[in-house]
Amino acid sequence: MDLVPYILLDSSVLTNGMRVLVEGVDTAQFEKNPVMFYVHEDYTLPLGRWVNIRKENGMLLADAEFDEDDDDVYVKRILKKVKKGYIKMVSPGLVDLELSDDPVYRIEGQSDYTVVRCRIREASIVPIGRNHNALRLFDKQGKEISLSDPDCGLRLSDFIVKQKIQEKMSKKYLQILNLSDDASDEMVERAVEKLSADKAASDAKVAAYEKKEADQRKAEALNLTDTAIRDGRINANAKEQVLNLFDKDFEGAKATLAAIPVPAKIKDLNLGDQTSEQKVLEAMNWDQLDKSGKVLLCKDSYPELYKAKFKEKFGKEPKMD
Repeated sequence: MDLVPYILLDSSVLTNGMRVLVEGVDTAQFEKNPVMFYVHEDYTLPLGRWVNIRKENGMLLADAEFDEDDDDVYVKRILKKVKKGYIKMVSPGLVDLELSDDPVYRIEGQSDYTVVRCRIREASIVPIGRNHNALRLFDKQGKEISLSDPDCGLRLSDFIVKQKIQEKMSKKYLQILNLSDDASDEMVERAVEKLSADKAASDAKVAAYEKKEADQRKAEALNLTDTAIRDGRINANAKEQVLNLFDKDFEGAKATLAAIPVPAKIKDLNLGDQTSEQKVLEAMNWDQLDKSGKVLLCKDSYPELYKAKFKEKFGKEPKMD
């Protein structure tokens, strides 16, 4: 026989009311050892193997490669019935199940848990299964087989079912809501609504506090910047630059401004009895002369003093016109 395509599993409802999410089926180990049994009899030798294992359009698909060289009478008898189309179905053996009764997974006609995660251990040829769509896709002539046959589907008899994680999570949520295990749906709904309202109120308070704090910082930054301009520590043209620094690093900008010394004013200089214009200019450094607009006065009236101040500032003699 040539390779025969099969649907191993889809996410339709099984005859026992459950369903399996195909996207949650782990095939890694199965792909390493893709054995094929008859009705999950893993104590017997396999009938063949599965190849081209893949997930497409919400279905777990594989191609059957039957061991037609097996001389065992039992094997030959089964393969003969498969070849003639008397046996058309397959059934995957799933283990390590995680179940959920969350309504988000429910579909029409489903009455029991949803298998959200599991591992496929093997896949068997079966006369009747529990998954209506776990059928051979084509017969040996290439004709598509109908997927509407009744009483077929996934076999769950050898499943190792884990603790119902949804039940465990539900108890945890009831504890968070401060409700007893027998709380009604209405009580849960009211508790959730209250929790949501409390969170919204808390978020609003936090937002109001953060806005108030931001406004206070902005006002303080503006005041510190204006003060620095008034007392001559920074140039007025740098105001926007300094305010941007406050936006990026408030404490850093505040410390930087505080570290800039306030320039000495002429009236604050300790001149003793030296009150002449020259003595006043001598007491000032180049930056103070520049900010007070007295550089030209010093150059025109006291050229030697000008040269000394220039050299002190720039380290070289000025060019005198």
